[in-house]
Amino acid sequence: MRRALLVALCVLAGCHRSTVAAPEKGSFAGKTFPLLSSPALRLVIAGSLGAKQVPIMLDVDRPLSVVAPACFEGAPPPIEGQVRAPDPNGMKEWAMVPLPGFRVGDVALPGFSAGLTREPVCSVTLGMDVLHPYALTVDPLRREVSFAVSRSREAYMAELTAPGADPSQEAHVLELSREPKGDWPLLAGRVVQGEARLTGPFVLSTRDPFSRIAVGAAEAQGLKPLETASGQPARAMWVDAVEVAQGVGVRSLPVETGGWASPSSLGRLGPDVWGRFRATIDAQAGVLLLRRPRVLASGARQRCARPGTEGFDEESCYALHSRKEPDGSLTVTATTFRDLPEGGRLYVEPLGEDGQALRTGCRVGFTFMPGSRGATTQHRLPWPSLARSLPQCHAELSAAKGYALALVEDGIQPECPLTCAFVHELRTRRTLCECQLSPLEEGMSAASRKPKLPQAPPPEEREREPEDPK
Repeated sequence: MRRALLVALCVLAGCHRSTVAAPEKGSFAGKTFPLLSSPALRLVIAGSLGAKQVPIMLDVDRPLSVVAPACFEGAPPPIEGQVRAPDPNGMKEWAMVPLPGFRVGDVALPGFSAGLTREPVCSVTLGMDVLHPYALTVDPLRREVSFAVSRSREAYMAELTAPGADPSQEAHVLELSREPKGDWPLLAGRVVQGEARLTGPFVLSTRDPFSRIAVGAAEAQGLKPLETASGQPARAMWVDAVEVAQGVGVRSLPVETGGWASPSSLGRLGPDVWGRFRATIDAQAGVLLLRRPRVLASGARQRCARPGTEGFDEESCYALHSRKEPDGSLTVTATTFRDLPEGGRLYVEPLGEDGQALRTGCRVGFTFMPGSRGATTQHRLPWPSLARSLPQCHAELSAAKGYALALVEDGIQPECPLTCAFVHELRTRRTLCECQLSPLEEGMSAASRKPKLPQAPPPEEREREPEDPK
């Protein structure tokens, strides 16, 4: 309860972030946690509440940690007190409840309390009342997040210029500011669509998989959302670039559009932007550190730096990472470090216990939408629904102990036009895919489905954008 009271006092008095107390017991410093498997990059890790396994979301733009009633066995514990804190939908009174036996990975947090939400599904969200002492480094290829003690901006700059720095990496240290009332971390950005420009502060989001642009502010600057059915609200916008510094950002990106009540920001920038890099988010220091392999371009040809060296080759532009999950399944992440103006296909081959290629009647790979470097996607191979649709491929691929890159081709997979994993059965010539969610469509898991024009959004499982506290 002491932590909750400190949060309440700081919220009401407008304290600086550094005055908020960290968890009294249990530290994440030096810890690395795997992210839960997901095609799109999401900062969700495994935890437990008593004997129950719970997903834990890391949210740097939420001041107060919260928990859903469904995370408890039976009814939630008795309320300890009330706390008034900023919420994505404005200032809100939170009923605080204890979380007995709460663990984040292998780190126990005894005496921990959180605000009780009305969400129907189980989710624990760790906000800045817990995360503020730490710098979070997100590795999109390995799909893991590492915690370190917050450092000064000067310390980051010194590290990048110190002798022995990795010559294969380019690095950019960007400044994060704070929204004065809600305390959201803000990042300067520019959205480009044709000749139109939208420039200003955006909320740095680790909660939502997609970036969102305030449709009113965008249209006022001449940006146009995609057309929808007559009378339906605009849902998505295709932009030519989202830049967070000169030459640093993402090109050719679909983003969400919608209402954005906060006059202090123009939307949010999510993992579809900063997740193209190995990103360190140190909100207390006001630092966003972005790192990625250097690229050497000669006309349309691009070569990428070999890890730890000053040399370049085309093979280093692609990477795979395999991980065995607790349930025994195999998760594979694919990343491209070069631009794919026409999209791309990465074919992979399954490996057996001896590291040799397995002979199967199935072709496996990943397809990427047209866009700039840094795209990544993660999938269980084989994914569960493949057992019903292509049972022979599911059985053969279940024997794989790893995967190796086999072939790279430009151009999208016609049956899987988004960023996806795909399996093609040679005998039947059927192709099935499992795709990332997209602002253009809520994801695809079957063959021969093409992106639709945006429709009216279904009830979102993503929370709405932050609004200025009243």
